[in-house]
Amino acid sequence: MTIPKLIAGCFAASLLAGCVHGEMFPKDYLAQDIDKQQALLELDVVFGQVPDDKLTSRVTARNTVEYAGAPHIVVPFYQKGLGFDQGFARTYMFAIVYPVAKVETATASSRVFGQHIDGQQQGGARYRFRVPGKAQWNSNETFMLKFERKDRREEITFRFSNEKSCPSAFNAITPKYGFPIQVSATFKDGKGCLKVCDSRDQWPGFCAYQPPPAA
Repeated sequence: MTIPKLIAGCFAASLLAGCVHGEMFPKDYLAQDIDKQQALLELDVVFGQVPDDKLTSRVTARNTVEYAGAPHIVVPFYQKGLGFDQGFARTYMFAIVYPVAKVETATASSRVFGQHIDGQQQGGARYRFRVPGKAQWNSNETFMLKFERKDRREEITFRFSNEKSCPSAFNAITPKYGFPIQVSATFKDGKGCLKVCDSRDQWPGFCAYQPPPAA
């Protein structure tokens, strides 16, 4: 099969499942640069202990902006579609190469650096994050909040759903250093559910590690 025919085959398959183009490079955003109407959810976090925040930026070799030094979330995405391997058909004298369709998955991720909300906050510093949507890509419905406090690196993972509803404002404790945080999620269509997904040995099988309401 010629290259033009192969491309045409991929295009035709893309109408059904989409051709996977391989892994995309991560991309950084500032929360305030993401349109709220396009975001999967908006997350407010109040840190009980003020996190390190020395936001820096640089332009990469790919001519994109990369940020560092401040609280951020990491959002994974995936794309599933048809790709093509090479197959071989042997004739009496020749081996003919032909494309073999297979299902492929590509992955990508985005980092969103939080917007520090000014003003007095009960319990600590408040930051706002937005989980972006990605055209033609599906969300794993998880994201990780990462931050540092006096150079101690911490991370906590959340799972969300835009289909189910549940109380999505609660207190949580980070799994490594036990930093207290308050989280509150607002969903685009007013319907959604947010849970903490880190667990500890004494709570096996639970998605959410949350202190009791009286804590």
